[in-house]
Amino acid sequence: MYKLIIGNVRVTVNDDSIKREQAAAYAKQAISTAGQQGKLLSHVELSAGLDGIEVASTEKAGCRMVRKSIKQSMFDGILDAAKEKLYPTGTFSQKELWFDSETGQEWRGVEVDTARAEVLAKLEEWIKSISSNN
Repeated sequence: MYKLIIGNVRVTVNDDSIKREQAAAYAKQAISTAGQQGKLLSHVELSAGLDGIEVASTEKAGCRMVRKSIKQSMFDGILDAAKEKLYPTGTFSQKELWFDSETGQEWRGVEVDTARAEVLAKLEEWIKSISSNN
């Protein structure tokens, strides 16, 4: 018996007569098949049976993971950074105040809330329009 790791999937080979190359090929095939079905595997177990190599797989537990493209991940990061800048969560941040460090200007009250909401809405709209094109 020996173990392999392919990506994030643990592979257990219960029979030493199965060669590593063969085990890797069967495990990769199981991972690929699961991916085509929208599943993510955490473990693949291989053993020698009467009809050849038997494959048993275990799907990842918990909430189903969502796969993103690198661009979608970047867009999400930009949106998160903008939300943190526009709506700071720090203890000492003044949420009703906007200060421009380049000019020294300062705004307060409803004007700040309205501008924040408009800027965030435009940014979300822009990100949606770009990510739907990809």
